[in-house]
Amino acid sequence: MFDKRKVIWALLALAIAVLTIRTVFVNCRDLSPAQVFAALQQADPFWLAVTVLSMVGFIVFEALALLSVLRVLGYPRSFFAGVLYSAGDQFFSAITPSASGGQPASILFMRRHKIPGAAITVVLVLNLVMYTAAALFIGVLCLIFRPQVFLRFDWFSRFLIVFGMVALTGLGLFFLALLKRGETLERLGRGLFRLLHRLHLMRSPERWNKRLADMVEEYRLCAEAASGKTSLLIRVFLLDLAQRAAQITVTLTLFLALGGSFGRQAADLWVVQALAQIGSNCVPIPGGMGAADYLMLDGFQSLFAPEFSYQLQILSRGFAFYVCTLLSGIIVLAGALVYRRSARKDKER
Repeated sequence: MFDKRKVIWALLALAIAVLTIRTVFVNCRDLSPAQVFAALQQADPFWLAVTVLSMVGFIVFEALALLSVLRVLGYPRSFFAGVLYSAGDQFFSAITPSASGGQPASILFMRRHKIPGAAITVVLVLNLVMYTAAALFIGVLCLIFRPQVFLRFDWFSRFLIVFGMVALTGLGLFFLALLKRGETLERLGRGLFRLLHRLHLMRSPERWNKRLADMVEEYRLCAEAASGKTSLLIRVFLLDLAQRAAQITVTLTLFLALGGSFGRQAADLWVVQALAQIGSNCVPIPGGMGAADYLMLDGFQSLFAPEFSYQLQILSRGFAFYVCTLLSGIIVLAGALVYRRSARKDKER
């Protein structure tokens, strides 16, 4: 889990985070870190507490989704184990350039809890499919009911959002094809790899064929496990939907904590944050850093004055991403230390 590549990505993520935060303060000369902390100290304690709960909900709802699948498969585990799986997924996804970058950490913890590999595959694949479906569902609803919010973004932000929507749709169709027509997709993939190899655009097509075959097998197991379990699919989808909504709502609750009120502006803010997440979701940068900040600032400034927009962006990004990632890292570290201690005791016996 803690290999050299992850260390490199972690250092890169830290450098990008520092550069991003510094750029935000440089672009808004009227805002200083002291002013941000002062605003936080003067914020409404109730809505700050709700903000923290929303942030924690991002970890908890995924934990509940993973545990739901494990329970149906016959491997019930404790709530704290589920939180550990979710925190591992969230932490390493935040420091690697792909949304599934945290899955190896979840796999390691599940294996230590004596969960078979096939069951782990079903759990993680099903959760990834439903998480993608939840993100696409929220994005479509935002575009249907508040299209004017999307149109307020600048052209580059709109491009990123549309690209994110197209990528999510493509992922959804790809997952569906893997579940329904895996063998056909595998044959098409093998043909494509042969063509690329003949055109000297791909080396070692055998290695890619094996990767594709492994992927198709994983999704076949997932399809078999989910067959006839409509209630499970709905439950996991709703929990992943709640996970996405909880993270988006961090921005709304911080707006209320800083003196905002419910109304059209608050609703538009929630949509801005939802679209900003979609636009940054498929950018190959750890945690979408830079892209997420750009999208948020662009959307916020269509609703608020520049200084308040920068202040809200820094605080909401701080809670929803940086503090959440730090909390996940602490949970992962605590879990790793507990397992190391138990392993030593087992050796002593």
